[in-house]
Amino acid sequence: MLQAPSEVGLPVAIRYVAALQAQAALLPRPTLPGVALVQPTPDTLKEMAPHPPRPPTAFPLANYSVSVRVGLVSIITYICLFHGMTAFGLVGPDEPRYAAIARDMATGDDWVTPRLHGQPWLEKPILYYWGAAVGYRLFDDSELAARLPSALSALAALLALAWLTRRFYGNLSALLFGLLFPSSIAILVFARAATPDMLFSSTLALTLTAAMPLVLVSDLRRVFAFQVAFGTALGLAVLAKGPAGVVLAGSSCLLGAVMAKRVSFVSRLAGLPALTSFALIALPWFVLCSLENPEFVQVFLVSHNLDRYLTPVFRHSQPFWFFVPVILLALAPWTAGLIAAVQHVFPQRKGSEWAGSPSVFLAAWALFPVAFFSLSQSKLPGYVLPAVPATTILLAHALALTVRDTKRARAHGIGLAAVLGAMTLTFLVAPGVESSGVEPGAVRPLSVVLGIASVLTGYLGHQGRLGDAIATTALGVALALGQLNVTVLPTLDPVISPRAAAKAASVLADGRPIRSHGLHRAWQYGLEYYLRGPVAAWPHGDSTDMLVVTTTRGMREMQLAGVSVVLLQSVSDEVLLVQTDSEATWPTYR
Repeated sequence: MLQAPSEVGLPVAIRYVAALQAQAALLPRPTLPGVALVQPTPDTLKEMAPHPPRPPTAFPLANYSVSVRVGLVSIITYICLFHGMTAFGLVGPDEPRYAAIARDMATGDDWVTPRLHGQPWLEKPILYYWGAAVGYRLFDDSELAARLPSALSALAALLALAWLTRRFYGNLSALLFGLLFPSSIAILVFARAATPDMLFSSTLALTLTAAMPLVLVSDLRRVFAFQVAFGTALGLAVLAKGPAGVVLAGSSCLLGAVMAKRVSFVSRLAGLPALTSFALIALPWFVLCSLENPEFVQVFLVSHNLDRYLTPVFRHSQPFWFFVPVILLALAPWTAGLIAAVQHVFPQRKGSEWAGSPSVFLAAWALFPVAFFSLSQSKLPGYVLPAVPATTILLAHALALTVRDTKRARAHGIGLAAVLGAMTLTFLVAPGVESSGVEPGAVRPLSVVLGIASVLTGYLGHQGRLGDAIATTALGVALALGQLNVTVLPTLDPVISPRAAAKAASVLADGRPIRSHGLHRAWQYGLEYYLRGPVAAWPHGDSTDMLVVTTTRGMREMQLAGVSVVLLQSVSDEVLLVQTDSEATWPTYR
């Protein structure tokens, strides 16, 4: 009879397991139906290997009851994904446009052609508009309806990826993933944005959830169900963003299969159930929209896909390395854990150890989107969002392995505290925005919560309690976000969103026409959203009685044109509501 090894270490554990397998090979093989021998991967062996004894308090988070752990993840998820979704109005040029299209779809009867103020708007596919339109029918006209599809899709991705992490890496990695994913900067920002980006990333995450077992598990049961799930999720990804879904998912799967030496199983992804479900989900809308809009192929496929990638026509040019700092910021406050993740996947592995490795497959999903869009002539931060889910799984598993080593756990805990400290310092020294009407130091209260979290994380990290340090970091980020929603964003709202300006304009206009002059396009689109229709530009030199939403510079231009204006309200130092005075004989400013 073999004796368990008295030494501690991975090589001994591997030899011990190999000996057990050799001894088991001499025994009669099981003949019960559905019973199969599972070959452990290097990642599984690391989980099985004996580890140095730790103090009882080294990782108490793992010893908490299931209800406590689920409750902690649920609180962090709720705050990061759902809390404060209406704390500020729609911002930027994209949110008000996408929301206006969805609202018009909800109030109309055309659910095929996206329309902005009655005109076809064919830049993006239909999935976001469908989701937000349902939100408008359920919750009426509010920012909640516009942003809910992103938050719900992020939640769906969290649940699916947590299941995937547990299946391949175990409970501890799944628990840490549940803490890391919602509290990452990229996820908590895009999960509350009225744009298709989070939907696209989430549907790709669902695609990964189905693809990984199909490629890596040779004796997978319910292959048919996984193929249907893969085709359905990929079809939804195409409905969210277009052919980029097929390019990213297909290339990432192929690269991962090659690296993990599972090329022979790639054919499962192109099986009849997968292709059929993909076609049933993705093709009908594209066919119908093309029939109703002959210009659809040119506008959507050529202009907003091929031209956007191959040419700088949309003026989003950035250097090749642009996404390196973006992905580091996107993963904050967990950026320091990337060192452990990279060490886990690459340097300590030989080519033979890559066979069937889930970490190598995930690395392909993390690296390909970054590499692919680094070659694009148009670069925006949201382009690398699809790389975040796979990277977060790798981070969670690498940290789960690290907690077993007190020395490494201490180093990574202190690294987490350092990142939180840098975030604290950023809010502490950030200058005021007095020019926009916000008092200096308005964002500094956030540094208190993050600072306390940084100190606690540093203490726990120094004690080698990495799990508790991770939980403290995630909770600190969530509480800081909650404070931001309650105390800071309501103050910033008139500055960053046209919501307050549009409300004041509709009251002060008192039946007069509303025009705009000299506004940034983000404010123009936002004003049109909240006023529920196009807002025409002020005709140069026109002194007819009307209300004009403008800027300080715009008001001076009106005066220089010989028009008398009356300042009705200053929404901020830059956004003014003025009334043209047709009865005055000289340009005035009252």
